[in-house]
Amino acid sequence: MSIDTPAVRETEVLVVGGGPTGLSAAVFLAWQGVAVTVVERHPAALRHPRARSINPRTAELLRQVGLGDAVSREHGYESQLPSVHMLRAQTLAGPETGRTEQRPPAGAGGLGVSPDAWGMIDQDRLEGVLRARAEELGATVCFGHELLGLDQDADGVTARVRGADGVPYTVRAAYVVGADGHASRVREAAGVALRGPGTLSHVVSMVFDADLSGPLRGRHDPERGRFIASCHLSTPAEGTVLFPHGVPHRWVFNTPVFPERGERVEDFDDERCAAVIREAIGVPGLPVALVPQLADGTKVLGYRIGAALAERLCAGRVLLAGDAAHVMPPTGAFGAGTGIQDAHNLAWKLAAVLRGRAGHELVETYDAERRPVAEFTLGQALLLMHRRGALPIGLPAGIDPVAYDAVVFGYRYRSQAVLGEAGGDGDGDDGGAALAPEELRGQPGTRAPHVVPGDGAVSSLDWYGRGFALLVGPDGAGWAGAAAALPGRDLTVRRLSGGAAGAHGISPAGTVLVRPDGFVAWRGHGPAREPARLLAGVLDRAGCGAAG
Repeated sequence: MSIDTPAVRETEVLVVGGGPTGLSAAVFLAWQGVAVTVVERHPAALRHPRARSINPRTAELLRQVGLGDAVSREHGYESQLPSVHMLRAQTLAGPETGRTEQRPPAGAGGLGVSPDAWGMIDQDRLEGVLRARAEELGATVCFGHELLGLDQDADGVTARVRGADGVPYTVRAAYVVGADGHASRVREAAGVALRGPGTLSHVVSMVFDADLSGPLRGRHDPERGRFIASCHLSTPAEGTVLFPHGVPHRWVFNTPVFPERGERVEDFDDERCAAVIREAIGVPGLPVALVPQLADGTKVLGYRIGAALAERLCAGRVLLAGDAAHVMPPTGAFGAGTGIQDAHNLAWKLAAVLRGRAGHELVETYDAERRPVAEFTLGQALLLMHRRGALPIGLPAGIDPVAYDAVVFGYRYRSQAVLGEAGGDGDGDDGGAALAPEELRGQPGTRAPHVVPGDGAVSSLDWYGRGFALLVGPDGAGWAGAAAALPGRDLTVRRLSGGAAGAHGISPAGTVLVRPDGFVAWRGHGPAREPARLLAGVLDRAGCGAAG
């Protein structure tokens, strides 16, 4: 079929998958002015909370595209309650065998690291917020549209899609982002394999309404400041988890299934679901009403808990993100945030290439930057799983534990789009996988520090988003003049106070180049002899060339 026929729909980027990664990719791309289309095979979003929160770094990214207030309005449970706990017990009605108080990481609240705290929003609500924002920014979002296959050539990708009406059509795009989950059809079509431990367990998940006030014994009462974030039960099997949905008397229940014993998701009809829920609660005869999770009335969903990493995230013009790129166990709540951060890293690079400011090699740095971060984060999730005894897995070899805040804020990028330092003082890249939040001082490859700029903005992080930012110290007029001598670049100059310059690791005459994703691309500690020539070379290598 010729790509000129009316049956072909054209877009700059086709995103396959309408979960948090795919929808956030649509938001970030549309925010950059890129024409983007999302296709999702399910007819509607799941009515299931799944992930219960987003970490502060992810909240920063959503605030950057105007979603900070929306996330706050749609919170699934209170983040400011005085008592939030994770419980362990054999049954909910039985005695507790463990209790852990859950608090936001110290870095967000105590170290001045971020303007954002945890976003306490359930995944189903987050997906609604993301979809609305994507469409508001001009993205086309198509639920009930299924990818059938794709082929790529030197100029783009041709995808075959079946519409909600069952009629196939063709989409022609410059790039395709596969955000279609662990069983990714995009990844399969691109011929990319997964590596890692693989499947760790299988679970069935259901949502139900029931009055659990008796077995709860006052432990979950948000109106009085008591909240159970999750309850880990050993009945009917170790690995069973119960947590509140956000609607009064509504709960989410996950329990393992064992295919090797002949158990199947299809065997969980209403009667069996009610039976396993009553067994876990420890109240025979408890009235239980299952709540449909899909628009077609589906009440029970099956999930695979696993750990794996794609052998590459870039296959020509096909790019993998989220669960299509890395399968994370739920321990540590890293999965959704890692996928959203994939999309954020990728969006500005695609925009720069599509607008002629950089070549395709900039897109290829996506793999160099994000795959090591995903591997590092996956290792930390497995370590947490081992420590908590959530699954009988061996301790991962060669993985050193890192403080949680460092995993959230301190991961580092190393690629051709991250340059060395000029006039450095030895505090650059020490080879570590992540830094503690208080150690973030503008090192190339790290997230730029949060400072209160004094210009009415809440945070210097608000300076970043669509283009590059050149931060210059109070005596950095030479750098500001060099930027003015380089027209046609997507570059904004920002003046730092002396204190803010120090927080970014430069002298008052120095400068810091920050990418649209808020990561430091390059740093000059002091003045340079030919600043315009030096800066031009730096910008070209970092992906901020003059528009083509």
